[in-house]
Amino acid sequence: MDYLRTYVDRPGFLPSAALVIVVYVLLRATRHSMWGIALLALPGTVAHELAHLVVGSVLRAEPRAFSIWPRRSNTGWTLGSVAFGKIGLLNGAFVTLAPLVLLPLAWLCLVHVLLPLWVEGRWGWWVGGGYLAATALFAALPSFQDLRVGAPSILIYVILGGLLLLAYIYV
Repeated sequence: MDYLRTYVDRPGFLPSAALVIVVYVLLRATRHSMWGIALLALPGTVAHELAHLVVGSVLRAEPRAFSIWPRRSNTGWTLGSVAFGKIGLLNGAFVTLAPLVLLPLAWLCLVHVLLPLWVEGRWGWWVGGGYLAATALFAALPSFQDLRVGAPSILIYVILGGLLLLAYIYV
């Protein structure tokens, strides 16, 4: 808790956090406008899909196609996608949940970019940094399609984690 307190007490933390939240809410509000969200969320979309691509490449999921071009899908609009040839029980959870790595990146942007910009009074850069932190936060959650593809693997890891926890508690 002291770690968080260290940043909350720093000058500019609350205005910077508020900026990220406001931009995040604006991004959520534009998701009904396909081109609005596609353009505003582009940096986050690129980061989201690159996270899938990099983790999928490292875990040998055989990436086959990469796109950040918006297209209509059965459930609405898909802002980007990565197709894989070998998503299995061992690698599926990690490839699916790869965009979660954007959460710490958004935090690091908040505390190591936005706070110094606030202190220095560099308002244009501060707003731009807030926008990038918000798009990273916006793109950090895996999509429903991602979760659908990785569900069997995620379930296996949840069961395995539960069994290990039970073994730890009772053994």
